[in-house]
Amino acid sequence: MTDSGDSALTDPSSREPDAGELLTDLRSLRERVRLDRHGFAFPLFLFGGLILLAPLLYGPAPRLADPNGGRVVVLAKPGPFPQFEPAVDIADGWLVGWYWMLVIVGGLAATGWWYRHRARRHGVETSVAVPFAAAGAALFGLLIGDRLLTDVLTPEGSLYSDPATNLPVLFGSAALAALALAWALRPGRTERARSRGVAAGTLLAMIAFSALCVYMHGGFAALLVIAVALLVLAAYERSTLLGVVAVVFTAVSVPANHSLWYWNFPELFRNVGLTWFPDTRIHALYTLLVPGLVLLVGGAVAALRGRGARG
Repeated sequence: MTDSGDSALTDPSSREPDAGELLTDLRSLRERVRLDRHGFAFPLFLFGGLILLAPLLYGPAPRLADPNGGRVVVLAKPGPFPQFEPAVDIADGWLVGWYWMLVIVGGLAATGWWYRHRARRHGVETSVAVPFAAAGAALFGLLIGDRLLTDVLTPEGSLYSDPATNLPVLFGSAALAALALAWALRPGRTERARSRGVAAGTLLAMIAFSALCVYMHGGFAALLVIAVALLVLAAYERSTLLGVVAVVFTAVSVPANHSLWYWNFPELFRNVGLTWFPDTRIHALYTLLVPGLVLLVGGAVAALRGRGARG
Protein backbone atom coordinates (compact mmCIF):
# COMPACT_ATOMS: atom_id res chain seq x y z
CA MET A 1 0.00 0.00 0.00
CA THR A 2 1.52 3.30 -1.09
CA ASP A 3 1.71 6.09 1.43
CA SER A 4 -0.36 9.11 0.37
CA GLY A 5 2.34 11.51 1.56
CA ASP A 6 4.94 9.78 -0.62
CA SER A 7 2.65 9.88 -3.64
CA ALA A 8 2.11 13.61 -3.13
CA LEU A 9 5.83 14.13 -3.08
CA THR A 10 6.33 12.20 -6.31
CA ASP A 11 3.33 13.72 -8.13
CA PRO A 12 4.71 16.25 -10.69
CA SER A 13 1.51 18.28 -10.58
CA SER A 14 1.89 18.92 -6.85
CA ARG A 15 5.49 20.11 -6.81
CA GLU A 16 6.31 23.74 -6.12
CA PRO A 17 7.55 25.79 -9.09
CA ASP A 18 11.25 26.43 -9.20
CA ALA A 19 12.89 29.86 -9.35
CA GLY A 20 13.11 29.84 -13.15
CA GLU A 21 9.40 29.24 -13.55
CA LEU A 22 8.60 31.96 -11.03
CA LEU A 23 10.78 34.43 -12.93
CA THR A 24 9.08 33.48 -16.20
CA ASP A 25 5.66 33.98 -14.64
CA LEU A 26 6.76 37.30 -13.19
CA ARG A 27 8.03 38.51 -16.56
CA SER A 28 4.76 37.46 -18.20
CA LEU A 29 2.78 39.31 -15.54
CA ARG A 30 4.88 42.45 -15.92
CA GLU A 31 4.51 42.31 -19.70
CA ARG A 32 0.73 41.98 -19.39
CA VAL A 33 0.56 44.90 -16.95
CA ARG A 34 2.69 46.99 -19.31
CA LEU A 35 0.40 46.16 -22.23
CA ASP A 36 -2.66 46.98 -20.13
CA ARG A 37 -1.10 50.34 -19.26
CA HIS A 38 -0.18 51.17 -22.84
CA GLY A 39 -2.98 53.12 -24.45
CA PHE A 40 -1.15 55.20 -27.02
CA ALA A 41 -2.78 53.65 -30.09
CA PHE A 42 -5.80 55.91 -29.48
CA PRO A 43 -3.95 59.27 -29.51
CA LEU A 44 -1.92 58.15 -32.53
CA PHE A 45 -5.10 57.38 -34.47
CA LEU A 46 -6.79 60.56 -33.21
CA PHE A 47 -4.02 63.02 -34.05
CA GLY A 48 -3.15 61.24 -37.30
CA GLY A 49 -6.75 61.46 -38.50
CA LEU A 50 -7.15 65.11 -37.48
CA ILE A 51 -3.90 66.04 -39.24
CA LEU A 52 -5.05 64.41 -42.49
CA LEU A 53 -8.45 66.17 -42.29
CA ALA A 54 -6.86 69.61 -41.94
CA PRO A 55 -6.12 70.23 -45.68
CA LEU A 56 -9.87 70.47 -46.34
CA LEU A 57 -9.84 73.85 -44.54
CA TYR A 58 -7.00 75.35 -46.58
CA GLY A 59 -9.06 76.78 -49.42
CA PRO A 60 -7.26 79.33 -51.62
CA ALA A 61 -7.87 83.03 -51.15
CA PRO A 62 -10.01 84.55 -53.90
CA ARG A 63 -8.21 86.27 -56.75
CA LEU A 64 -9.47 89.29 -58.62
CA ALA A 65 -8.52 90.15 -62.18
CA ASP A 66 -6.08 93.03 -62.51
CA PRO A 67 -6.89 95.61 -65.23
CA ASN A 68 -3.22 95.55 -66.20
CA GLY A 69 -3.35 91.86 -66.99
CA GLY A 70 -1.96 90.48 -63.75
CA ARG A 71 -3.66 89.01 -60.71
CA VAL A 72 -4.33 90.57 -57.35
CA VAL A 73 -4.71 88.27 -54.40
CA VAL A 74 -7.48 89.29 -52.03
CA LEU A 75 -6.00 88.40 -48.68
CA ALA A 76 -8.45 87.07 -46.14
CA LYS A 77 -8.54 88.61 -42.69
CA PRO A 78 -5.78 86.91 -40.69
CA GLY A 79 -6.77 84.65 -37.85
CA PRO A 80 -5.88 84.97 -34.16
CA PHE A 81 -3.00 82.49 -34.39
CA PRO A 82 -0.59 83.44 -37.19
CA GLN A 83 1.68 80.55 -36.15
CA PHE A 84 -0.96 78.20 -37.58
CA GLU A 85 -1.30 79.98 -40.92
CA PRO A 86 0.93 78.86 -43.82
CA ALA A 87 2.98 81.11 -46.04
CA VAL A 88 0.61 80.45 -48.96
CA ASP A 89 -2.53 82.58 -49.20
CA ILE A 90 -5.54 80.80 -47.74
CA ALA A 91 -9.11 82.02 -47.64
CA ASP A 92 -9.89 81.65 -43.93
CA GLY A 93 -6.99 81.99 -41.53
CA TRP A 94 -9.42 82.28 -38.62
CA LEU A 95 -10.89 78.84 -39.33
CA VAL A 96 -7.50 77.19 -39.79
CA GLY A 97 -6.06 78.77 -36.64
CA TRP A 98 -8.92 77.69 -34.42
CA TYR A 99 -8.93 74.23 -35.96
CA TRP A 100 -5.34 73.62 -34.91
CA MET A 101 -5.98 75.06 -31.46
CA LEU A 102 -8.91 72.67 -31.01
CA VAL A 103 -6.81 69.78 -32.37
CA ILE A 104 -4.21 70.39 -29.66
CA VAL A 105 -6.48 71.18 -26.72
CA GLY A 106 -9.28 68.80 -27.69
CA GLY A 107 -6.88 66.03 -28.64
CA LEU A 108 -5.07 66.25 -25.31
CA ALA A 109 -8.38 66.30 -23.42
CA ALA A 110 -9.58 63.23 -25.33
CA THR A 111 -6.29 61.48 -24.60
CA GLY A 112 -6.65 62.21 -20.89
CA TRP A 113 -10.18 60.82 -20.93
CA TRP A 114 -8.97 57.72 -22.76
CA TYR A 115 -6.27 56.96 -20.19
CA ARG A 116 -8.70 57.41 -17.30
CA HIS A 117 -11.16 55.12 -19.09
CA ARG A 118 -8.47 52.46 -19.50
CA ALA A 119 -7.49 52.83 -15.85
CA ARG A 120 -11.05 52.03 -14.78
CA ARG A 121 -11.11 48.98 -17.07
CA HIS A 122 -7.67 47.51 -16.39
CA GLY A 123 -6.76 48.88 -12.97
CA VAL A 124 -3.43 50.37 -14.14
CA GLU A 125 -2.89 53.91 -15.31
CA THR A 126 -0.20 55.98 -16.97
CA SER A 127 -0.03 59.55 -15.70
CA VAL A 128 -0.41 62.04 -18.54
CA ALA A 129 0.06 65.15 -16.40
CA VAL A 130 3.69 65.75 -17.36
CA PRO A 131 3.17 65.05 -21.10
CA PHE A 132 0.31 67.56 -20.97
CA ALA A 133 2.53 70.07 -19.14
CA ALA A 134 5.20 69.64 -21.82
CA ALA A 135 2.63 70.20 -24.57
CA GLY A 136 1.38 73.28 -22.72
CA ALA A 137 4.92 74.63 -22.50
CA ALA A 138 5.37 74.09 -26.23
CA LEU A 139 2.04 75.80 -26.97
CA PHE A 140 2.93 78.76 -24.77
CA GLY A 141 6.31 79.14 -26.44
CA LEU A 142 4.66 78.88 -29.83
CA LEU A 143 1.91 81.45 -29.29
CA ILE A 144 3.53 84.20 -27.25
CA GLY A 145 6.91 83.05 -25.97
CA ASP A 146 8.95 83.93 -29.04
CA ARG A 147 7.56 87.48 -29.05
CA LEU A 148 8.33 87.96 -25.36
CA LEU A 149 11.82 86.54 -25.78
CA THR A 150 12.50 88.81 -28.74
CA ASP A 151 11.28 91.88 -26.83
CA VAL A 152 13.51 91.04 -23.86
CA LEU A 153 16.70 90.00 -25.67
CA THR A 154 16.64 92.02 -28.88
CA PRO A 155 14.02 94.76 -28.57
CA GLU A 156 15.38 96.51 -31.65
CA GLY A 157 16.21 93.46 -33.77
CA SER A 158 15.26 89.89 -34.53
CA LEU A 159 16.34 86.71 -32.80
CA TYR A 160 15.96 84.86 -36.10
CA SER A 161 18.99 86.70 -37.45
CA ASP A 162 20.88 86.60 -34.14
CA PRO A 163 21.72 82.93 -33.49
CA ALA A 164 24.60 83.89 -31.19
CA THR A 165 21.99 85.12 -28.73
CA ASN A 166 19.13 82.72 -29.40
CA LEU A 167 20.88 79.35 -29.66
CA PRO A 168 22.54 79.48 -26.20
CA VAL A 169 19.13 80.32 -24.72
CA LEU A 170 17.55 77.44 -26.65
CA PHE A 171 20.04 74.71 -25.76
CA GLY A 172 20.78 75.98 -22.25
CA SER A 173 17.15 76.18 -21.16
CA ALA A 174 16.39 72.81 -22.79
CA ALA A 175 19.23 71.14 -20.88
CA LEU A 176 18.18 72.74 -17.59
CA ALA A 177 14.56 71.73 -18.20
CA ALA A 178 15.60 68.12 -18.76
CA LEU A 179 17.69 68.13 -15.57
CA ALA A 180 14.88 69.67 -13.51
CA LEU A 181 12.31 67.17 -14.76
CA ALA A 182 14.68 64.23 -14.30
CA TRP A 183 15.31 65.32 -10.71
CA ALA A 184 11.61 65.86 -9.99
CA LEU A 185 10.50 62.52 -11.38
CA ARG A 186 13.00 60.32 -9.60
CA PRO A 187 11.41 57.75 -7.27
CA GLY A 188 11.18 58.81 -3.64
CA ARG A 189 10.52 62.51 -4.21
CA THR A 190 7.85 64.04 -1.99
CA GLU A 191 4.77 65.39 -3.71
CA ARG A 192 5.81 68.94 -2.85
CA ALA A 193 9.31 68.50 -4.27
CA ARG A 194 7.92 66.78 -7.34
CA SER A 195 5.48 69.63 -7.99
CA ARG A 196 8.18 72.27 -7.63
CA GLY A 197 10.56 70.38 -9.90
CA VAL A 198 7.93 69.89 -12.59
CA ALA A 199 6.96 73.58 -12.37
CA ALA A 200 10.59 74.66 -12.76
CA GLY A 201 11.17 72.23 -15.62
CA THR A 202 8.02 73.37 -17.38
CA LEU A 203 9.02 77.04 -17.07
CA LEU A 204 12.47 76.30 -18.51
CA ALA A 205 10.86 74.24 -21.27
CA MET A 206 8.67 77.24 -22.13
CA ILE A 207 11.79 79.34 -22.61
CA ALA A 208 13.36 76.62 -24.77
CA PHE A 209 10.28 76.32 -26.97
CA SER A 210 10.06 80.10 -27.22
CA ALA A 211 13.60 80.16 -28.62
CA LEU A 212 12.83 77.26 -30.96
CA CYS A 213 9.65 78.84 -32.28
CA VAL A 214 11.64 81.84 -33.47
CA TYR A 215 12.57 79.63 -36.44
CA MET A 216 9.13 78.08 -37.00
CA HIS A 217 7.46 80.09 -39.77
CA GLY A 218 5.88 77.43 -41.97
CA GLY A 219 2.44 77.68 -40.42
CA PHE A 220 2.23 74.07 -39.21
CA ALA A 221 3.85 74.46 -35.81
CA ALA A 222 0.96 72.61 -34.18
CA LEU A 223 2.70 69.43 -35.35
CA LEU A 224 5.62 70.16 -33.06
CA VAL A 225 3.33 70.63 -30.05
CA ILE A 226 1.86 67.19 -30.77
CA ALA A 227 5.38 65.80 -31.22
CA VAL A 228 6.45 67.08 -27.80
CA ALA A 229 3.46 65.44 -26.11
CA LEU A 230 4.17 62.12 -27.85
CA LEU A 231 7.87 62.17 -27.00
CA VAL A 232 7.20 62.73 -23.30
CA LEU A 233 4.36 60.20 -23.31
CA ALA A 234 6.75 57.63 -24.81
CA ALA A 235 9.09 58.15 -21.88
CA TYR A 236 6.24 57.67 -19.41
CA GLU A 237 4.90 54.63 -21.23
CA ARG A 238 8.44 53.21 -21.44
CA SER A 239 7.54 52.17 -24.94
CA THR A 240 10.18 51.74 -27.61
CA LEU A 241 7.50 51.62 -30.31
CA LEU A 242 5.94 54.93 -29.28
CA GLY A 243 9.40 56.44 -28.94
CA VAL A 244 10.29 55.47 -32.51
CA VAL A 245 6.96 56.79 -33.83
CA ALA A 246 7.38 60.06 -31.92
CA VAL A 247 10.95 60.60 -33.17
CA VAL A 248 10.01 59.87 -36.79
CA PHE A 249 6.95 62.13 -36.51
CA THR A 250 9.11 64.93 -35.11
CA ALA A 251 11.62 64.52 -37.93
CA VAL A 252 8.99 64.69 -40.69
CA SER A 253 7.26 67.64 -38.99
CA VAL A 254 10.34 69.86 -39.17
CA PRO A 255 10.12 70.47 -42.97
CA ALA A 256 6.52 71.63 -42.46
CA ASN A 257 7.76 74.51 -40.33
CA HIS A 258 11.21 75.34 -41.64
CA SER A 259 12.54 74.74 -45.14
CA LEU A 260 15.86 73.11 -44.37
CA TRP A 261 18.19 73.99 -47.22
CA TYR A 262 15.06 75.24 -49.05
CA TRP A 263 13.55 71.75 -48.99
CA ASN A 264 10.07 70.70 -47.86
CA PHE A 265 7.44 68.14 -48.82
CA PRO A 266 5.61 70.30 -51.42
CA GLU A 267 8.98 70.85 -53.09
CA LEU A 268 9.61 67.10 -53.04
CA PHE A 269 6.26 66.40 -54.71
CA ARG A 270 6.96 69.13 -57.27
CA ASN A 271 10.25 67.47 -58.16
CA VAL A 272 8.35 64.31 -59.14
CA GLY A 273 5.86 66.24 -61.25
CA LEU A 274 3.06 66.81 -58.71
CA THR A 275 2.46 70.54 -58.42
CA TRP A 276 -0.02 72.17 -56.06
CA PHE A 277 -0.49 75.73 -57.37
CA PRO A 278 -3.02 77.33 -57.25
CA ASP A 279 -4.93 74.98 -54.92
CA THR A 280 -3.59 75.64 -51.42
CA ARG A 281 -5.47 72.59 -50.14
CA ILE A 282 -3.11 70.41 -52.19
CA HIS A 283 -0.16 72.31 -50.71
CA ALA A 284 -1.44 71.53 -47.21
CA LEU A 285 -2.04 67.89 -48.16
CA TYR A 286 1.51 67.50 -49.47
CA THR A 287 2.82 69.04 -46.23
CA LEU A 288 0.70 67.00 -43.82
CA LEU A 289 0.43 63.67 -45.63
CA VAL A 290 3.63 62.07 -44.33
CA PRO A 291 3.28 63.25 -40.68
CA GLY A 292 -0.33 62.06 -40.58
CA LEU A 293 0.49 58.68 -42.09
CA VAL A 294 3.34 58.15 -39.62
CA LEU A 295 0.89 58.44 -36.73
CA LEU A 296 -1.77 56.25 -38.36
CA VAL A 297 0.71 53.50 -39.20
CA GLY A 298 2.18 53.71 -35.70
CA GLY A 299 -1.30 53.45 -34.19
CA ALA A 300 -2.13 50.43 -36.34
CA VAL A 301 1.08 48.66 -35.34
CA ALA A 302 0.44 49.42 -31.66
CA ALA A 303 -3.15 48.15 -31.85
CA LEU A 304 -2.18 44.94 -33.66
CA ARG A 305 0.75 44.33 -31.33
CA GLY A 306 -1.42 44.75 -28.24
CA ARG A 307 -4.17 42.53 -29.61
CA GLY A 308 -1.70 39.82 -30.64
CA ALA A 309 0.02 39.83 -27.24
CA ARG A 310 -3.28 39.50 -25.38
CA GLY A 311 -4.72 36.97 -27.82
